[in-house]
Amino acid sequence: MAAVKSALIITNLSKERASSLHDQIMIYLVEKGIHVQEHSFDGNPGKFLLEKADLAIVLGGDGTVLYSARLCVGMNMPILAINLGTFGFLAEVNPDEWITAFESFQNGTMGISHRIMLNTVLRRDGKDIASFCCLNDCVISSTGMAKIVNLKVNISNQEVIEYRADGIILATSTGSTAYSMAAGGPIVHPELSSMVVNPINPFTLSNRPLVIPAEEEVTILVSQQQRTNLVLTLDGQDVIPLILGDEVITRKHRYTADLLSFKKMNFYEVVRKKLDWKGGPHD
Repeated sequence: MAAVKSALIITNLSKERASSLHDQIMIYLVEKGIHVQEHSFDGNPGKFLLEKADLAIVLGGDGTVLYSARLCVGMNMPILAINLGTFGFLAEVNPDEWITAFESFQNGTMGISHRIMLNTVLRRDGKDIASFCCLNDCVISSTGMAKIVNLKVNISNQEVIEYRADGIILATSTGSTAYSMAAGGPIVHPELSSMVVNPINPFTLSNRPLVIPAEEEVTILVSQQQRTNLVLTLDGQDVIPLILGDEVITRKHRYTADLLSFKKMNFYEVVRKKLDWKGGPHD
């Protein structure tokens, strides 16, 4: 049994049905004597002072789940994601299933998928000046269109390559089906402890994606020879400007994102359904 005494509701109000569903869930939880804190937004989520809760209920699409995972990192707070978006790789509970899903969690019959996250440190002039986390990916790229950048990659203190490319993606196994896949990267089972190092449109065709253990440490140096400005982007949402000589150091985060799994579909079923794999020559 997973007795829920407190809950956090995170609502993306830009999604259709979000407001009415939020109110419905709020009434249900309050009637059961559950303490509720809420964070609702339309557009930029802004800052939110988070309290520890037994459960986070997320209303939105996969992007809202990514934001929520970063917000709740280290809080040991499982995430029940209700899909109000389109794709639904991460948010798998349909709006009309939320009560059944909530009761399944309380009854202890709901599975939990522990997804690795990445910890990314920005080092400037030899000093660590900022630290970030992400569930899907961190990306270093140009701020301009079709501008090649130069990035040196070291893995666990071993020099590997200097990419000339549109950028580079460091993706978790969860993020392998996001931007990295669109950039030609491999699909990786989301519960594998791995990281995908994937150059974006590399100048040299022999530069291919690498799948490495998540326990490795990846250091990317922004080379001095650049013809454009660069940025670091976390989960496609948080954007940090970079300068020449910056080092971006990424490793496995000490905490995971704990996503509740309701439908019992295995990963291969989800991929087949979401990517519309037919499997027949005439389909």
